[in-house]
Amino acid sequence: MAKSKSKDWEGPSLRLVLWSMTAVALFMGVFAYYRYVTSERVIMAGMASLEVKGTTLDSEGCIDEVLAWHKQCDALSVMCNDAVSIAMYHCLEARDRAPDCGKLKPDVVSRGQWVFAVCKERGTECRHRKQCACADAYRALDSFCRTDQKAVQL
Repeated sequence: MAKSKSKDWEGPSLRLVLWSMTAVALFMGVFAYYRYVTSERVIMAGMASLEVKGTTLDSEGCIDEVLAWHKQCDALSVMCNDAVSIAMYHCLEARDRAPDCGKLKPDVVSRGQWVFAVCKERGTECRHRKQCACADAYRALDSFCRTDQKAVQL
């Protein structure tokens, strides 16, 4: 009586599995790169637009415009959220903001929670305190004024 040959594994070969994993990884990498590049273009176009609009807006107008831009931002959400401070800088640096900076009260802005109260008053209350475009915009304004209109803290 002849002994039959038995196989412990009867699935795809290791080579096929590794090639499939490589193909999936390459596809994901190309897709991620594509999304990053298109998101970067969207954000850069927004910055250019905000620089132009900033020449005619006061600081509150810049905040309104940046929040509107953020709401319709088609880039990756992480990139849109991170770009709020930079967007504020591009809008604010378009003209002198000394009169607006004079309106910020040092005793109020020294407390870190002031931005949430201001956002609530204007109707753009922060749902998540760590990811709040309104709060980031007001912090950028405060930072812009504290650096003598030279920069914003990121």
